[in-house]
Amino acid sequence: MNIRPWKQAVFHAFLIAAVGGGSGCTLVPKVIVSEKRDIYTYNHPFEIESAAFRRSAEALGNPMVGGNSAILLQNGDEIFPAITRDIRAAEHTVNLETFIFQPDEAGKQVADALIAAAKKGVKVRLLVDFYGSSLGGGLAKELKDAGVEVHTYRPLRLITIYKVAQRTHRKILVVDGRIAYTGGLGISRQWLGNARNKKEWRDTQVRVEGPVAAQMQAIFSEDWVFTTGEILAGNDFYPSITPAGTITAQAIKASRGDASSLAKMLYYVAILSARKTVHIANAYFLPDKQVRKALIGAVKRGVEVEIMVPGLHNNEPMVRSASWHHYGELLKGGVKIYEYKPTMLHNKTIVIDGIYSTIGSINFDNRSMNSNAEDSLAFYDHALAEKMENMFQEDKKNCEGITLDAWKHRGVPKRLSELVFWIWEPYY
Repeated sequence: MNIRPWKQAVFHAFLIAAVGGGSGCTLVPKVIVSEKRDIYTYNHPFEIESAAFRRSAEALGNPMVGGNSAILLQNGDEIFPAITRDIRAAEHTVNLETFIFQPDEAGKQVADALIAAAKKGVKVRLLVDFYGSSLGGGLAKELKDAGVEVHTYRPLRLITIYKVAQRTHRKILVVDGRIAYTGGLGISRQWLGNARNKKEWRDTQVRVEGPVAAQMQAIFSEDWVFTTGEILAGNDFYPSITPAGTITAQAIKASRGDASSLAKMLYYVAILSARKTVHIANAYFLPDKQVRKALIGAVKRGVEVEIMVPGLHNNEPMVRSASWHHYGELLKGGVKIYEYKPTMLHNKTIVIDGIYSTIGSINFDNRSMNSNAEDSLAFYDHALAEKMENMFQEDKKNCEGITLDAWKHRGVPKRLSELVFWIWEPYY
């Protein structure tokens, strides 16, 4: 992901230290015990379309609020013009938090918009992750000189090096407290274009306007206060918001310090409540045993369960190998799995029963469920779910289905690579 090699070296050295120890060299990592509960019991499922589900979903996130509009944006050709236009049109505040911000042509587009907003008096705040971003001295200075407040989430310090794996993976943009974006977008050149070739990634972002933007603002504020100590409050951040549409939505926040994995709880309850369809598109699909069982259980109830993941162009081939290790169990259980062929698929979307859908930064892997700071927007709306469903079906045209027979006959080298990279699954 264009992450500087020295950052990768530090991160990997930490992991080796964390899983090593003892005498000799072992490939089997020590289990790092998390204080976060991530195994659950759920004995009262109800249908997604029931009022009980909608009310109960609020226990896993923020309140469901109406009066929102939502626009799906696919790939860089749609995403970058939209976000830079809203940034330039800002009147009071722009708050941007991202895992990846690179000083390339994509980063320059966004930086130019941030600078333009700051120069006209807008209060602009930019929070980037230490591991994922490399603003570079020149671009960072240009932003700061224009008045943009630029900060790094958990920069590397010797005294806190044991926390190097605690990252913000959030992708949040909030403009004037009433417009918000999230999705899988990284600000780097591979997100430019329209997924026309392997250099242009396939991804989806959502632009929302309305009361749910205040919830996204609060999620941004959590990491901003942690990093800078500045409390964000007042009309510039939380204005009175009039309805902008008819969509009901809620923001979902996952933080390392949570007592439970709210991300997993949300998806787990939604899967168990499905009655018709579960369609998941996710860049890094490594669900734990309990979620795999829930997906298979949904098939047994008559639910169509389809999973879309990256194929050969996966930028994390180790994750793809670890995923294949579990495909046999899912395929035997009737889950359908498709690999996206043209380029890297970076979507993080779910649509269930034609009414409930989510878009955000959350992957189906251990890091998103237990370690990273993450975010997502959940929608309870037939019309938006239909658009999400149509998008899923269009992407499926560029996929190859994985059959149980193909999985059984995948060859010894592939099986060995799966086994090796499965061992490292807790650290992806």
